[in-house]
Amino acid sequence: MSTSCAPVARPALRWRSLLSALLLGGFYALPWLRWEGRQALLLDLPGRRFDLFGWTLWPQDLGMLLGLIAVMACSLVLLTTVAGRVWCGHACPQTLWSGLFRWIERGCMRWLPRPSAAAVATQLAWALVALWTGITFVGLFTPIHDLVAGFWPSRWSGWERFWVLFYATATWGNAGFLREQVCIDLCPYARVVPLLCDDDTPQVCYDARRAEPRGPRGRGTGSVTQRGRGLLDPTSASDYAFRAAHPALAGPPPRFNEDRLGDCVDCAACMQACPMQLDVRSAPLPDCIACGACVDACDAQMRAWRFPTGLVRMASANALQGRPRRWLRPRVLAALACLLVLLGLGLQRL
Repeated sequence: MSTSCAPVARPALRWRSLLSALLLGGFYALPWLRWEGRQALLLDLPGRRFDLFGWTLWPQDLGMLLGLIAVMACSLVLLTTVAGRVWCGHACPQTLWSGLFRWIERGCMRWLPRPSAAAVATQLAWALVALWTGITFVGLFTPIHDLVAGFWPSRWSGWERFWVLFYATATWGNAGFLREQVCIDLCPYARVVPLLCDDDTPQVCYDARRAEPRGPRGRGTGSVTQRGRGLLDPTSASDYAFRAAHPALAGPPPRFNEDRLGDCVDCAACMQACPMQLDVRSAPLPDCIACGACVDACDAQMRAWRFPTGLVRMASANALQGRPRRWLRPRVLAALACLLVLLGLGLQRL
């Protein structure tokens, strides 16, 4: 079997990076927005006044605030059931800041050839971002203009100094070092997600029927559809995928001629792109945050080999089996009913 190098894959459209930049930019800009001469979003705890874009909540309006939190929770449940872990992969603060810190680290390593200089520059950049993140977060509870004006010489109160340093340290540690361990070991939402999903909820899937058996091959080898090999039966595809993922248990996988190989060229691009350090080809993974990095990496490789994309893609278990998708299902109806009831109660209060 030929083991020639794969062609270089062109980068996929980085719309996820653009979305991350917009969300991060929105967070850092949020305290600076003005509404009718006041800070648009200010949770003034000492003054017992919450300003929300022209809507002011007082202590007697605590029920409305709790209602808003309940609406956001029901919306997240509904979103998870219908679309999977899109919150984790695209909007969770841990995902956003971890991605930002990785981008800073790669940039320092790229532009500073000396490892020691790159490491120092990375830590300094992380510290600056973490400090500004702490200031921005505290700026939602203290007028941001006063907070920034009192930075140097420091005129912050003891509590302001404590919370800025607390959130700066948390950002620096979680995004710079803990990263995926926060999602795996600390996040309560990750424990609840399996209860919210069913066989119609999309997740990142590996099409083993088309991909297996995997392996390197020479250039010019067509995909399974171009070669006429077609898709494997589900049992054989699962067996090949299990053997490749667990050689210590199943023994080394058999060798195949190039015309019998699937479309997976075994380049490991999906593993290298995964921020959770997972191999989507091994099995459905409960720790997968559905960020789509492996999808982009695999699609880029498929385009480079002139194979159809979608070997790794977002799909539900029923979709992989060719069954029609059900939109109205018990979990969806329950979450939608709760959301409508809460919205109705809120409108009645207004």
